[in-house]
Amino acid sequence: MNLVGTTTYEGTKKDADELFNMFKDEIAKCTSSFEWSHIREGKMIFIANVTDEEKFYALFEDQRSKDWNAKFKAKDEVWKLEKIM
Repeated sequence: MNLVGTTTYEGTKKDADELFNMFKDEIAKCTSSFEWSHIREGKMIFIANVTDEEKFYALFEDQRSKDWNAKFKAKDEVWKLEKIM
């Protein structure tokens, strides 16, 4: 399944880098491809080919993720993508 998502937060790019580094090993275990980028300070975007939905969604429920979201007042939005060509 292909997903795209954004996270809006009250922090810096360095704060977002720390979040990614916290989860990069777990992300690799449940995706075949994962790319993310900063849109600007306080906003990042990702695109992923998720191979294990249960493990991937569990990352959003992980206490470290919840703590980061609370600290930076983060809001995640995720969409499923469908290949058309």
